[in-house]
Amino acid sequence: MTVDLNFLLLALILLWFPRHWFRRVVSLLKRRRRSATSARITDPWKDREPGRPKISPRTEFSKLRNYLDLCRASAGSVLIMGGFGYAPAVALSADAPGGSGVEWLRLKLAPFLVALSADAPGGSGGKLLVVRCGLLLVGLLIQAVRFESNRLSFYPPIFFIAGLSLGLGDHRSAALAFISIWAFIPLVAEASVFLTIYAGLIVGFSYFFGRLGDIYALYSGVLCFLPVLLSMLARRPLAIYAQSGARG
Repeated sequence: MTVDLNFLLLALILLWFPRHWFRRVVSLLKRRRRSATSARITDPWKDREPGRPKISPRTEFSKLRNYLDLCRASAGSVLIMGGFGYAPAVALSADAPGGSGVEWLRLKLAPFLVALSADAPGGSGGKLLVVRCGLLLVGLLIQAVRFESNRLSFYPPIFFIAGLSLGLGDHRSAALAFISIWAFIPLVAEASVFLTIYAGLIVGFSYFFGRLGDIYALYSGVLCFLPVLLSMLARRPLAIYAQSGARG
């Protein structure tokens, strides 16, 4: 396995930088000018309404940090996975057995479909698959899970997931899934239902563009559903990064 250390470090900075740290950076820059009113605007998580939060397209598309999430997740996933003219930061060496992670997985599943020869290539591709998926998984968990004020909270990093899907699957399926999910807002404004349908759209459009057999495209759907699963296991509803009318 070969690693481009420069690209890998850049990808990890982009993917593993916690979203709420942006808030701290902004607060440090504006500390001298902050008033009680501006603190209320920049700290909307202190002001959540009771009940299950709803996703508002107008609010979500007005948050600068959402666009930062989209850009850094796209760049980070492309750096790790390769694409758009960039070599992957983590790849197999030319003489390593097992091919890519996708080829390795297909090879492991092949005995259920066809008989394989005894001298089939080994598991280097499996290690590649685990490393790439693990790096992206950690990045998602950092964005989706927070422990603040002795309380564990789960968030739906919608724009971050959209960026990951761009690097993991076909860019056409990623773009169509992201555009299409907002059409369901009148019916599924609740965050958990929103992400569940979004995960299905990612996988569905991957199938439409002939990428269903690509484990990475399917993995992007798994990552999309993961915040929902975690919130269900913890019996806590997904929270929204900021309330309506707040920019965050």
